[in-house]
Amino acid sequence: MTTATPTRPEVRIAERAGFCYGVRLAIDKAKHARDEGKPVTTLGQLVHNPGIKADLLERGIRTADLADQVEGGTLVIRAHGVPSSEMTALQSKGDLEVIDATCTWVIQSQKAAAELAEQGYTVCIIGHEDHPEIKGVRSYAGENHVVVDDLDRSTWERVPHTKKIGVLSQSTILPTKLEEFAAFCLRRCHDLRVVNTVCPVTLTRQANSVVLAGEVDAMVVVGGKNSSNTRELAVKCREVCDQVVHVEDADELAREHAGWLAGKERIGVTGGTSTPEVDLEAVRDRILALTV
Repeated sequence: MTTATPTRPEVRIAERAGFCYGVRLAIDKAKHARDEGKPVTTLGQLVHNPGIKADLLERGIRTADLADQVEGGTLVIRAHGVPSSEMTALQSKGDLEVIDATCTWVIQSQKAAAELAEQGYTVCIIGHEDHPEIKGVRSYAGENHVVVDDLDRSTWERVPHTKKIGVLSQSTILPTKLEEFAAFCLRRCHDLRVVNTVCPVTLTRQANSVVLAGEVDAMVVVGGKNSSNTRELAVKCREVCDQVVHVEDADELAREHAGWLAGKERIGVTGGTSTPEVDLEAVRDRILALTV
């Protein structure tokens, strides 16, 4: 009697996945400063990725949650940016070298918030209120601004009925949500200005991952559970594939979802802008090892 040999699934990694330019630049700047022998601290986590955080700590790069916790040395501002008052205070410290690694796209959002405020618009920002990027952008929007949650429509009632509204978004939210919110604001004002602050890299990666998700039986989205853009990526993949899991790394996949892999012939792998290529490759290799 001949026993059929089980075949391994086809595993494909999305073409456009892995670190975005802003995250890579922030990490490279921190590493370069440390390689020069400087005592380096990052203000907040540079990236929502457990493996990279461990690597930075091993290199001696510390993380501070608050600017007041940093005394001297070199401080790296992460890609999310910081509130304007915090940046001013940091730059005034004579014993502190500040390396600003704020993503250029986030800087454009900050400038747009300031310009809208100067022109008399009520600045309405959609995103996650406790996200560091939003905390930074809103600091440039003056007193007359509101922040609403893209996942909780009840918060949209914070938008006032007024003459002029300017709309911005967190760089990693779904563009369809920005469009929906802009339409909502249109009904509450006479003059609406929308500045598209959704990161184009995020859009490209989402589009590429969605195409892949539509071509496979199952999709593994890799990245930190507190990474906003990785969570959004999983949401987009679920729109076209009903078999999607979000894991932080290959170990979590093996621990929590080994049985889920059984019987799947085509499996896609993608990751958020805070997920390094090495993590995607590790997940691919683990899938193959688990499905022998």
